Amino acid sequence: MMQTICEKAEGRRIRAAVAYAGDGAADLLPVKEGDLIVVNGSRNALASGATSARLLRSWYEQGVLLFAHETLHAKVFVIGRTAFVGSANLSLRAHADCTVEAAIQSTDAAIVVGAREFIDEMAANAIEIDETWFDWAETVLVRAKGGPVLWNPNPPFEPNAPYDVWVGPEVGVDWTDEETALAQAGRRMHRVVGGKGRYGTIAISESATDESWLEQPDMVVLIRPRSVQLVRFLDRRRRGRAAMGFYRTDRECVRRTLGEVAAALDSTPAMLREGDWARMDSSRREALRDLFKLPKLPARS
Repeated sequence: MMQTICEKAEGRRIRAAVAYAGDGAADLLPVKEGDLIVVNGSRNALASGATSARLLRSWYEQGVLLFAHETLHAKVFVIGRTAFVGSANLSLRAHADCTVEAAIQSTDAAIVVGAREFIDEMAANAIEIDETWFDWAETVLVRAKGGPVLWNPNPPFEPNAPYDVWVGPEVGVDWTDEETALAQAGRRMHRVVGGKGRYGTIAISESATDESWLEQPDMVVLIRPRSVQLVRFLDRRRRGRAAMGFYRTDRECVRRTLGEVAAALDSTPAMLREGDWARMDSSRREALRDLFKLPKLPARS
């Protein structure tokens, strides 16, 4: 399958959502400027060598649009007007038929459109790979090139790439039918399979005309009337005149009181409840990172 995909890709536009792309793929897939590829860019995928930061940098310098998704396990390719959906990653083993793989190849227009939409959906819910991402990824120690990838060994809550910290009040409003439908669809999409109730998704109504400054995997200290809740930004979606921001929660994350957060920010509970959403500067970000025991990764911007 992988050999067929790589041969088919010569001179054609490539769009792909493929879990792992290792060093061995450097000379396999003939990428070009404007191609779009989503990979599993989690710390574990990098540390195992299943996904190669060196390979991704090579593609990035060729003008390929790259995205890192933390839980991607799919292998979907659209090469020109042909879709491939199968089991093979971008690796020498798959290309040389050293592993038993299976795939469906189709030129049916509906299937090709569906595959392209799936890839775009994965890109929209991933982190765009840029120099900031490489600054982090290239510090991950590769412990065993080509070794096994433990599926999702870390909880899908704490950030595993550069992130910003925000503070903002949760404002309660009555949702329109359009907003309710959008919130329900978003919650279903972001449900963590196998989470056993530990993880939830919060939907917050936003202005459909404003742009969001948040990006994955930013963290938000959400100020509620009498409490705070730490949440992770997932994405922002629009439908018609409705817009929703979606955030992941974790019942087992570190809990702090509103008073503790206010003290860390040299503020008052009333000021936090009545203020606007704000990105924390370096000193306040560090105070909240320590307060909530968040990973010591650099700020996104």
